[in-house]
Amino acid sequence: MTTVPAASHFVVRDSIRLHHLDWGEDGGEKTTPPRPTILLVHGSRLHAHVWNDFCRRFRDRYRIVAVDQRGHGDSGWCESRNYGLEDFYQDLLAVVTERNLGRFTLIGHSLGGRVSMLFAERHPSHVDRLVLVDIAAGRPANIAPDADLSRIAETPPPRSFDTPEEACDYLGQIMFRAPRYMIEESVRHGMRRLDDGRYTWKYDPALLQRTRGAAPAVDLWSTVGRIEAPTLLQYGAVSRVVDEPLAQRMAATMPRCRIERIDEAGHALFTDQPDAFATSVGRFLEIA
Repeated sequence: MTTVPAASHFVVRDSIRLHHLDWGEDGGEKTTPPRPTILLVHGSRLHAHVWNDFCRRFRDRYRIVAVDQRGHGDSGWCESRNYGLEDFYQDLLAVVTERNLGRFTLIGHSLGGRVSMLFAERHPSHVDRLVLVDIAAGRPANIAPDADLSRIAETPPPRSFDTPEEACDYLGQIMFRAPRYMIEESVRHGMRRLDDGRYTWKYDPALLQRTRGAAPAVDLWSTVGRIEAPTLLQYGAVSRVVDEPLAQRMAATMPRCRIERIDEAGHALFTDQPDAFATSVGRFLEIA
């Protein structure tokens, strides 16, 4: 397995510098013919590096691009606090267009999964396969329609720390199923230093009060019903964001959707169970 690090790139849209990692042609050896592409979209208050473990496993077979959505990671913040679904979708389209990604497998977690639903429905010529990681077009029956999913998932709230090690211990308590090395890597790439010398998460705190702008609400159930690409919906066995009835509704609504439960995993199933997550995706990619 190659150990060459991913290359960082930026695309500017809406006056915001959008960062993304390229684990393929620019990060490793060029291949002929080119490797197939995987595009990764993280969830709310996370960042592109949360996929690093997966990328290292698959980069020898695929070119992998992992985006930092606006307000996250090393991407710029939006001064007008426009953090609606349509804004994230337009950013993703800008990266795809600027980097000329062509056709690819699209993998999205949580908020990134909903962005991916929009993209897959609107651009079927781009999306060869779709993987939705613990996210559906709706919510379980016991979750209020206006509830912030990030508050009932393993997403760290705003907080500052004396040291990155303190942040690792704190995040390890929230994501207690995840291997320690993945916690440490997420903290290393996901924190910034404040003027007083303490450390906090890189994401824009305004994401907690994000505005929807003038864009109308999207009916994601209608959206997923029109997605043509073969789709894998993974959900964690102990997730509060997707449960079995919701997963079954997705399978019944989407034309080509299969579901797979990841045992001993919550919402962030790719960090809770990295081996099972990678095995599941790899198996899906190999299906003719």
